[in-house]
Amino acid sequence: MIHEDDPVWQAVLRAPIDDEPLTDEELAAMQAGADGPGLPAEAVTAELRRRAEAEGAGAEFDELMRARLPQ
Repeated sequence: MIHEDDPVWQAVLRAPIDDEPLTDEELAAMQAGADGPGLPAEAVTAELRRRAEAEGAGAEFDELMRARLPQ
C-alpha cells in the first residue's frame, strides 16, 4: 500500500502529464509487461538512485528516501 505522504508518490502526482501519443513500440512493450512478473521494489529503488546520482541528485534522493522511512 502506498501512503499518501510518500515522497515518491507525491512526485508522481506532481509530474506533468505526457500528452504525446504512444508509439506502436511503446504499446507492444506495455502489453508484454502486463503479462510479466513485475519488478521488486528494491530493483526499482536501485534504478531510481542510479539515475539520481547520474544527474547529481544523489543527496536529494537520499533525503527523500529518509523522509519516507518510519522514524
